[in-house]
Amino acid sequence: MSKEQTPYVDEVRAIIDQIYQSITHSFVEQYVDVPAIAENRLALLYLFLLERGMTKERARTFSMSTGLVQLGLDMHERVKNSYDNSLAAERNRQLTVLAGDYYSSRYYQMLAEAGEMEAIQVLSDAIQRVNEAKMTLYIAERDGRLSSDEYLTLRTEIDTGLYVAIVDKYADSEETRRFWTALFEETAAVENMLGEWEQLKWQQQVPFGFSRFLLQKPGATIAQVAAALEAKAMELMSICEQLVRSLHPPETRHVLTWITSRYSHRVNRLKRVIEEM
Repeated sequence: MSKEQTPYVDEVRAIIDQIYQSITHSFVEQYVDVPAIAENRLALLYLFLLERGMTKERARTFSMSTGLVQLGLDMHERVKNSYDNSLAAERNRQLTVLAGDYYSSRYYQMLAEAGEMEAIQVLSDAIQRVNEAKMTLYIAERDGRLSSDEYLTLRTEIDTGLYVAIVDKYADSEETRRFWTALFEETAAVENMLGEWEQLKWQQQVPFGFSRFLLQKPGATIAQVAAALEAKAMELMSICEQLVRSLHPPETRHVLTWITSRYSHRVNRLKRVIEEM
């Protein structure tokens, strides 16, 4: 890690730690599987805001509030259509909904206290669009008319909607907007592919995502699906690396290289595990 990256990395980790501290509740954790924070998206958002000339304090407020909204949305996505007829299952359902509501509401409190009324509107509109994309995805799945391309498009919109909304509002040029939008979308796609690949290899189960479309091909096997996920992840990682190399400010390019290198570390770790199995 270079000297240019160290302060930024420490600041991002502090933001993530603050988010975890603000959501920690032993009763919720007893019954609910709290999703992981989208760390790389937060790291990218924080860097984008600093590049736009925001103070560290303001960029930290925007990043923390966006991270909390994302957690709330991710939590609500974990609510199942049906549960076992037990007290534990009922508590899980209720607390999953309530925890998602709580995380989402914390962003409003944080931004309101900071006087960031414009940011509240930006995120509120983004939440609406993300939920509309979720409904479109659910209905298409229910009706059996969801294609793999449509799934990937909607999945990316759901995962990056909050961050792209902030980019749209605060980018100072069309070139900046295109670059950061593409970077958020491509990195989110990499994370999804890596996540499915890891789940397929480590948990030996087919994820409920892009993998199911691969399995629908005649004669498809689990090994072929895993290979296709690996190839897709590597392709997307290459696109991310090309995007980073196209950025002109060297100091920003150094930090972005650190972020994208985390994907390479995950790939290498997964390959080592596979070789040892």
